[in-house]
Amino acid sequence: MPHISPRKVNGQVLEKIYKLLFSAIVDRNTSKKQQQFAFGELLTPTEKIMLGKRMAAVSLLSQGMSPYKVGKMLQLSPTTTAKFQIKLENGKFSNVSKLCSVLKKGPLGHYIENLLKPLPRYGTSPAQLFKE
Repeated sequence: MPHISPRKVNGQVLEKIYKLLFSAIVDRNTSKKQQQFAFGELLTPTEKIMLGKRMAAVSLLSQGMSPYKVGKMLQLSPTTTAKFQIKLENGKFSNVSKLCSVLKKGPLGHYIENLLKPLPRYGTSPAQLFKE
């Protein structure tokens, strides 16, 4: 799991950081390829897998797949999938669900498609399966 420094960041600075992150994601002046390369450089393999698994979990749960099956498929703990299911049921993931339904046609769809393929028995790490 990625490590976050225990030192607290000022709330205003944190807000500016979030705005910078979100503007980098949605900036129409930056091509998708540039965004992909930038986030490829910025995020560690662990962070990419973690974020991808979370988005895939919300997408699959919102499609009605059981938390048990999602957890088993994505190698998430029962606690994590249960929390995601509760948040979905309480409407706390409504924006994430909408985003997942849009992204399902693109990179998230590719990620989920690879998850549903049988895993090779030997010689392939899970991270290698999700490279485009």
